Amino acid sequence: MQDPRRVPVIIGVGEAVDRQDDLIQALEPVALMEAALRAAEADAGGPVLARLDSLDLVGLVSWRYADPVALLAQRLGVDPARKTNASMGGETPIRLIHDAAVAIALGEVQAAAIVGGEAGQSAARARRDKVVPPWTPLASREDAVRFPSSRFAMSPPAVALGMQDPAQVYPFYEMAAQAAWGQTPAEGQAESAQLWARYAQVARDNPSAWIRTAPDAEAIGAVTPGNRLINWPYPKLMVANPQVNQAAAILVTSLALARELGVPEDRIVHLWGGAAAREPEDYLLRDTYAHSTAQQTVLETAAAQVGGAERFAHLELYSCFPVVPKMALRTLGLDPAKVSPTVTGGLTFFGAPLNNYMGHAAAAMVRRLRKNPEDLGLLYGQGGYVNKHHALVVGVRPPPQPLAQDYSVQAAADAARGPVPPLVERYDGPATIETYTARFGRDGAAQDGIVIARTPAGQRLMARVAPDDEASMAQLLSTERSAIGADGHVRTDVFGNLAWESGPKRPRAAKAGTFATVEREGPLTIVTINRPEVMNALHPAANAELAEIFDAFAADPDQWVAIITGAGDKAFSAGNDLKYTAVAMAGGEALRTPLTGFAGLTARFDLDKPVIAAVNGLAMGGGFEIALACDLIIASEDATFALPEPKVGLAALAGGLHRLPRLIGLKRAMGMILTGRRVGAREGVELGFVNEVAPAGETLTLARRWAQEILACSPMSIRASKQTAHRGLDEASLEAAYRGQDGYPAVKALFRSADLREGPLAFAQKRPPKWTGR
Repeated sequence: MQDPRRVPVIIGVGEAVDRQDDLIQALEPVALMEAALRAAEADAGGPVLARLDSLDLVGLVSWRYADPVALLAQRLGVDPARKTNASMGGETPIRLIHDAAVAIALGEVQAAAIVGGEAGQSAARARRDKVVPPWTPLASREDAVRFPSSRFAMSPPAVALGMQDPAQVYPFYEMAAQAAWGQTPAEGQAESAQLWARYAQVARDNPSAWIRTAPDAEAIGAVTPGNRLINWPYPKLMVANPQVNQAAAILVTSLALARELGVPEDRIVHLWGGAAAREPEDYLLRDTYAHSTAQQTVLETAAAQVGGAERFAHLELYSCFPVVPKMALRTLGLDPAKVSPTVTGGLTFFGAPLNNYMGHAAAAMVRRLRKNPEDLGLLYGQGGYVNKHHALVVGVRPPPQPLAQDYSVQAAADAARGPVPPLVERYDGPATIETYTARFGRDGAAQDGIVIARTPAGQRLMARVAPDDEASMAQLLSTERSAIGADGHVRTDVFGNLAWESGPKRPRAAKAGTFATVEREGPLTIVTINRPEVMNALHPAANAELAEIFDAFAADPDQWVAIITGAGDKAFSAGNDLKYTAVAMAGGEALRTPLTGFAGLTARFDLDKPVIAAVNGLAMGGGFEIALACDLIIASEDATFALPEPKVGLAALAGGLHRLPRLIGLKRAMGMILTGRRVGAREGVELGFVNEVAPAGETLTLARRWAQEILACSPMSIRASKQTAHRGLDEASLEAAYRGQDGYPAVKALFRSADLREGPLAFAQKRPPKWTGR
């Protein structure tokens, strides 16, 4: 006979939902939690809050507090000996319930409360409407509580590519699992939609659910403006919905205290057992994406504790994204057509109060088991990026054995895990897709693809697929055939990230593109920024295209001089495309600049070939910075130059703040920088940054003439001269520059070149030299 003081039971559950339209009346998270705890006490039927030994508050996100659990205890008028601001993670409520049960079994406590809540919808409305709700004053970031597990280890490739949102990571498991199960993407999506419809049906009948419309599988799976794709293959109705105001609380006590408080036996729910394990934190350091070894071990252990998964009459399988319960159902060997995967409604339809959904699930499970006292229920929570897994078995009937004090099955999960492939950050060569996804903007357009791939040597890498790479994107977005196993080639793109392209290695030669044109006249390359409709302003795709053009120019031994100009007669370049930037930022698009800078020039410090800016019209902000990065500026008589960034809350950080003072002196430069004033072409000559002014309409003609004069010289000499002039300016003294110049690479190349011999020979033979640039 067990000592009832060491038998843990759940005696009360409570929920609070706030659908207040008036933000002034809306409840803050701690107020929601207070309401949930008072509802749980009412459900228990006795004054249990005054008897609490422990109070755990699940990590929250929607409002910043310095010490939310202390504030909550104050509002409740209680002071438990143990109060914790617990961790983040979807499994947290289950872990805290299990921990409380173990503490009771050990005789450490007699009563514990677990509570969590979010006011995500109200907080988002307040930010949108610029309203400060009458809540506890928002704590500063420095003073705000730091919840454990707020961040997870992340490999540099995932950080560099911005793949840190769970909504971006779970699709890797979805696509890998579909392929492992022999499904096409269409078949996998159909299964997800049907499963999610089961969750929606349960949410419809749950009065605490946020969305109770119960869309059917067809509506859930159909991509529409209202159900746009978030990350392939999941549309909005297949992802967790955090825009809710919900809280839930669970009261765990000893059986002795429950009886003392007068809780009826048929309202007491016993904790039978459970298990927990984790995957490696860094999701790029996992053995596979086709399944989770930790999840499998946890669920198999829980099923074994009761004699098989078929004993579970009621389930709550965590449902942030469809792949999680789909994997769980396969591990348990259960048919979702015969057993409901939820008693709550799922994180899409019931709602996703972030880390506390399983608190609501526990409440729903308790209510279900009270109505079905002969049954057993399984609560399975999961957190992070398929990181943390915890299962808890509950039932009204007492368990046949005392609760185990150690629920970790980590050793078994680790033993079952396969080898982890080494991760490479730099690579150029063939690679086969291991799994993949694609990111979508709020406009419904694909922003890019992301693949996790394997090299022939078995190494793992993460690479981006450019949105304009139609062949590669078509493979990723096919519904009839999985892209897993597709062969391609990886290179480093202009942003310094790995890029995957389908098929064999593609040539990177400069070519006419969408945003710029390229012409070659012998050894002269003429690049025209081709966005006249926006004054040749540049956005990330245009910058990337120009960066590749100048990469090709730099690498081509037969191209010696370049001219860059703008299409039309109104602008060379108006700089950053601010309208595009505003729309892109609102749509969640990450804005990036190539490693070589704006237009592929402003941060290109190793180009020894001359570049001439033919400035025809406005050269504003980044446009002026492009011109300043060139060796010569030929300006139309109606050209205008300025660094107006401060007028729009920005700064000329693409090199303009450094180059302009070096060219015209600090005081003159500061006159332009601090005022953002416009300078005409002739004043530019006087200041010293314009080489020559051309009549209107003849800027490119004059730039060509300058280019021809340069081309008459040895290209090897020109490169040595440019490199020596620039490097010499960085030396500590003139003497240091003079003595060090023979060691400069371009100077060394000059003295090894055929051109060094050709010049004197042609002079002696009284003929024009025939330069080879070699």
